[in-house]
Amino acid sequence: MPAWLQVAGRMHPLILHFPLVLIVLYAVAVIIHPPGKTKGDTAYKNTTSLLLLTAAFTAVITALMGLFLSKEEGYDPQALWWHKWGGVAISLLTLLWYSFNTQIQAKKIITLATSVTALFLIVFTGHLGAGITHGQGFILAPMMSAKAPQIVSPEEAEVYAHMVKPILELKCISCHNRNKAKGELVMETEDLLLKGGKNGQLWDSAAADLGLLMKRVHLPIEKKHHMPPKGKPQLTEEEIDILTHWIGKGADFKLRVADLPATDTLHQIAVKNFTATEIVQYDFAEADPSVVSKLNTVNRVVSAEALGSPALSVNFFNSNLFNNSQLKDLGKIKKQIVSLDLAKMPLRDDDIKLISEFENLRTLNLSFTGIGGNSLPELKKLKFLNHLAISGTKVTAAQLEQLQSFPDLRTVYAWNTPIATADMERVRQKVKAINFETGFRGDTIILKLSPPVLLNEEDFLNAAVPLKLKHYIQGTTIRYTLDGTEPDSINSPIFKGKETISDNVNIKAKAYKPGWISSDLLDASFYKNTYTPDSVIYITKPDDKYKDEQNKLLINHEKGEADFRFGGWVAFRERKMECMLEFTNAVPVRSITLSSLVDVGSYIMPANLIEIWGGEDLKNLKLLGKLQPPQPAKVIPTFKKGFECKFQPINAKYIKIVATPVAKLPKWHPGKGEKAWIFTDEILVN
Repeated sequence: MPAWLQVAGRMHPLILHFPLVLIVLYAVAVIIHPPGKTKGDTAYKNTTSLLLLTAAFTAVITALMGLFLSKEEGYDPQALWWHKWGGVAISLLTLLWYSFNTQIQAKKIITLATSVTALFLIVFTGHLGAGITHGQGFILAPMMSAKAPQIVSPEEAEVYAHMVKPILELKCISCHNRNKAKGELVMETEDLLLKGGKNGQLWDSAAADLGLLMKRVHLPIEKKHHMPPKGKPQLTEEEIDILTHWIGKGADFKLRVADLPATDTLHQIAVKNFTATEIVQYDFAEADPSVVSKLNTVNRVVSAEALGSPALSVNFFNSNLFNNSQLKDLGKIKKQIVSLDLAKMPLRDDDIKLISEFENLRTLNLSFTGIGGNSLPELKKLKFLNHLAISGTKVTAAQLEQLQSFPDLRTVYAWNTPIATADMERVRQKVKAINFETGFRGDTIILKLSPPVLLNEEDFLNAAVPLKLKHYIQGTTIRYTLDGTEPDSINSPIFKGKETISDNVNIKAKAYKPGWISSDLLDASFYKNTYTPDSVIYITKPDDKYKDEQNKLLINHEKGEADFRFGGWVAFRERKMECMLEFTNAVPVRSITLSSLVDVGSYIMPANLIEIWGGEDLKNLKLLGKLQPPQPAKVIPTFKKGFECKFQPINAKYIKIVATPVAKLPKWHPGKGEKAWIFTDEILVN
């Protein structure tokens, strides 16, 4: 597709309304007042005929532009097929309508049929086009019953299902669905989210910028690749926080809010946004304050559920002081009790009958008490009971199944019970209306090892140093490579603690242990630097955002961060990188290494060409060597790499480095045709 035709295709949504309006106007006009044969109708007939001719001509142009647009990627083939041929049918119908207009107008029934057909095609094709552009069911959405927001407590909430997924559905899926997959990205299911699009995976929890999704979110809104696009509803700060912290924790689709510490950002957002239950309007009166005061003892606390609420919560907390009469005393306020905590109290099955009289009870904790499961059916009288804790009791799977008849029960806590895992799964399948929480059982879980830990603090080497790798789980074997290949569990050397490193080296290491899943990869690079220049002189000026204020960044033996926004990098884009290294006395030089950043998504690429010039006379420098670093062939994760240019040894007092940026990003790149950046944090000699 030539670029000018692609531009014409993208004007399809802009002009399609014009022929549609003309066709609708003509169809309605001839239905209401068909052109007659009387003398007074001549002007009307000529006007409507011109209207139809204009509609036919512009409909053909619009359909042709739509065909150009359909050549672009990211649309659902089936929906596009129907929409495309619907548009073609409209243009052909209007052409035929104009060509045979006299014959059609001769009979009212044919005029009516043609008009109705045209209106049907417009509605049908427009509906498909709206679905492709705005998401499936866009036109009829206001008539559909709105999906009620799910009410969930922080204890029951899942981070993805209740916090992340609603953001994606509201702000992302309209452009990334099966009908309209911009960038070949569909975000409707977990599997499709993990798959990513043509620019790669959506996130990288180990990366400083967390990968493509968050990188696009944080771009300035005027940038082409900012997401959501300009003109669409933007993410709020809280929504960005939710996505950031969820991805930073590994993007676990099963992560629960209850598993997070109270100080965690996601936990705090959930507590703020979720309510444990709907706001309840109680229909009972407040208990006599003097009675409540007398019921508070050294073993029992009775308190209001909330300020101004008639509902009461009762907590027992000393099993040695508990007796059956203390439950009977609560009969004076049995209508007002909505929460009762009897955990670890020496209850008997007969006590359940007393509890079943607390008719407004919502939450009941019987964990680690002496009750058996045979008494549970007594609690069915509690028509408002929605949370029941029976952990640490002797309840059986068959007795749990009886709970399915409880009218409002939603959550049962049942860990530390004698119920086998398979039996509990059977109960879950049978009683689907209740969420059974059984805690974590690790006896059948195969865990994944964490990566080895690198203890070396130096990044740049002046001499040989010991390689320091460690793992905190005993019995773990660390295997490593020094040539940049990924280690395996059989052929790669085992780390023994006696290894040294003395030259440019890319270390990759993994941890292995029988019965465990092998760890993720540890990837680290060390660079040798034999001589440090006295100064760096920039012949061409670095970009103002990433400049070297003290002329020391490239010789200070400090690595830049993977997130280049934190500084430590010198960058060039509009011009070549040209700088001079100066030594007080001439030194023997045989190689120069540029420690560089490659962040394809941020347009940061390896230099297209590196030239090294040197000598003892500043005015008579010789070309010592050239290097063309390999270029990425697709969008890949961010990495740092040293590009080393070797040459015949020479004594040099001056070394000039010339690095040329990629002039035009390749066609596969999201920013194809734009200039690339060069980012360097250190220049190393030998």
